Amino acid sequence: MSDSFAEIEYRPIPVKDILREMKDLSALMLDLAYYSIIYNNRDLAKEVFNLERRVDYLELLLILQSSLAVRGVSGAERMISIYRLASSSNKISDAAADIARVVFSGTRLVPPSVNIYDKDEVVTHIVLPDKHEFCGKTLEYIFDKLGVVFEVLAVRRSGKWLFNPQEDFKLSCGDVLIVRGLIENVKVFMESLGKRLPKISNSEVEESKINLCEELLQFRNITQFMVDLAYTALITRSEDIAEKTLELEDYVDRMLEKFEYDVISNPDLSVNEKICAIHIAVASEQIADAAAELAELIVRGVEPHPLITDIFWETDERISVIEMDESDEGKTIDELGYEKKGIKVLAVRRNDEWHIMPPYSAFKVKKGDVLIVKYPAESEEYVESLESEEDREEIVEEIQEEEWED
Repeated sequence: MSDSFAEIEYRPIPVKDILREMKDLSALMLDLAYYSIIYNNRDLAKEVFNLERRVDYLELLLILQSSLAVRGVSGAERMISIYRLASSSNKISDAAADIARVVFSGTRLVPPSVNIYDKDEVVTHIVLPDKHEFCGKTLEYIFDKLGVVFEVLAVRRSGKWLFNPQEDFKLSCGDVLIVRGLIENVKVFMESLGKRLPKISNSEVEESKINLCEELLQFRNITQFMVDLAYTALITRSEDIAEKTLELEDYVDRMLEKFEYDVISNPDLSVNEKICAIHIAVASEQIADAAAELAELIVRGVEPHPLITDIFWETDERISVIEMDESDEGKTIDELGYEKKGIKVLAVRRNDEWHIMPPYSAFKVKKGDVLIVKYPAESEEYVESLESEEDREEIVEEIQEEEWED
């Protein structure tokens, strides 16, 4: 038997812990996969493959563990959402590995000067200089010192990669950090190190490559949003949000058909570039399918397991709720200032209506609005200051009851 495939055997590990790790790893793998194709980093692409094997192993372990816990029909029904979340996480990890595999094609599809993340977001690598004040300091110290939050996806130290470092992780001089976050937040960090954020410019890139990257960016953004929406549907049990996710899956299918035709008929792209571009797009469509499979549970009336909400509140990327009060009345989402703390607003629930992906600069909140927010674990303390965990649990339970009654 290959050393790459660990033998499956029973271990007394809680299902929640297994599922949480699967969700964290699949999300991390996507970021690392995109980073590897931007910077043509084969070393990191190989790490994505290693993580894929870990996720495969965890899914089998979860099936074993949860099967031992199922008792009767009602117990089996409650486990459907657990199995489906594990399956979707594995599909996302498989898609990430497919994207990373493009690095070994020998084709540089995405020039490093082109940003394939949101216009306000960036992923880059930073080397911590020798004798800098941040050497030996924790990430929490750095966030507090700078007043901004960003995600550290990985750290390379002494030739080894360390993934998803937590807030108590201490940096060492010479560490290579892969960070993702708002451009302004990452810029503040880099300037504190005496560095500048690499200039993102399309001026020296062929127009065909720019258009290609923009279309791949659209695939990435829509499918990531679909995953977030599917998670939100599971937490809130909202059929409206679940149906919106399924609508987006149809849209992505149509996008893929058009993209394949445009790429194949583009005379400015080489055969290898066409193959790689379609490869990434197809992998992105698989992510859309994974999100749709989660949303389908709500549409079919399958009640999510209570563990689901706990998992989404404890992972590295979290989804929770914040209720608006008098002090927030009339402010736009931009004016709330959440972005600086790494918090994204996915949707707003006003009375019984959902406003999905509201425009930050135009949508004004009202007292009683419930914001569905996504944020890194590093922002938990700030979110707690806005809405206590106990209050958030009550808000979610109230939404679940109202949505499930409908």
